[in-house]
Amino acid sequence: WYSIGDYGVIDGLTNTIKTDSWLYQLALSIGTPYRYNTTGSGQWEGGPSKDSLYISSLYFTMTSLTTIGFGNIAPTTDGEKIFSVAMMMVGSLLYATIFGNVTTIFQQMYANTNRYHEMLNNVRDFLKLYQVPKGLSERVMDYIVSTWSMSKGIDTEKVLSICPKDMRADICVHLNRKVFNEHPAFRLASDGCLRALAVEFQTIHCAPGDLIYHAGESVDALCFVVSGSLEVIQDDEVVAILGKGDVFGDIFWKETSLAHACANVRALTYCDLHIIKREALLKVLDFYTAFANSF
Repeated sequence: WYSIGDYGVIDGLTNTIKTDSWLYQLALSIGTPYRYNTTGSGQWEGGPSKDSLYISSLYFTMTSLTTIGFGNIAPTTDGEKIFSVAMMMVGSLLYATIFGNVTTIFQQMYANTNRYHEMLNNVRDFLKLYQVPKGLSERVMDYIVSTWSMSKGIDTEKVLSICPKDMRADICVHLNRKVFNEHPAFRLASDGCLRALAVEFQTIHCAPGDLIYHAGESVDALCFVVSGSLEVIQDDEVVAILGKGDVFGDIFWKETSLAHACANVRALTYCDLHIIKREALLKVLDFYTAFANSF
């Protein structure tokens, strides 16, 4: 912008000043006009200082790129106007691109949070619509909040469904490594057996007060405690406390029919449970007979 003004303010052929140049208009406005030195070098002198010209050029460039300018420094000649038009077009495209990307970045940053609050609002509306009792409503909200804080809103099943079968098995073995490494039931399991078991395991999170088993209901799963504490209640008495490394359920792989739960199992703290369903376990045990005997 400075070069265009500097090139156009003085006509080199006629050695005359061009009064329509932006540099000439700036020189008049700040009180440092150009003057013709006839007694000395015979050249034009005066005008704004180099520092003032640079600052003014930078100021005009920034105002034109970010807004439409303020008119105190404005193009007057055809060359200046063409350059300003081109600069404004580039500036508008950059402006739209930068702010569009910034908006997208912020939306992605808060997408998970927005999804969380949307889910909470839907649950609150559901509880209010069906007039769920206060105590049960609080348990539901506590479970959702605690589960979200543990899983960070990540849908494990959705992620695993993207991966091929072999990779999915490797990931599942890693997710269930605490059960496989710490529980003696899996000590003699081969790699293939562990991979077959791993894809059948499910991980659930329990909040304090959640009942995993109710007395009298069918027991169709085997639960391995990875973290937290649970209590076993029979006839209103606590008969056992379960913790890390414990397992509860039924030996349904030795029976032909489902058993009924003889006690309640309730979470005392926030718990991580790894669960495998009866049908899934029987399927693996039927195929891996050597492991079935040790299990």
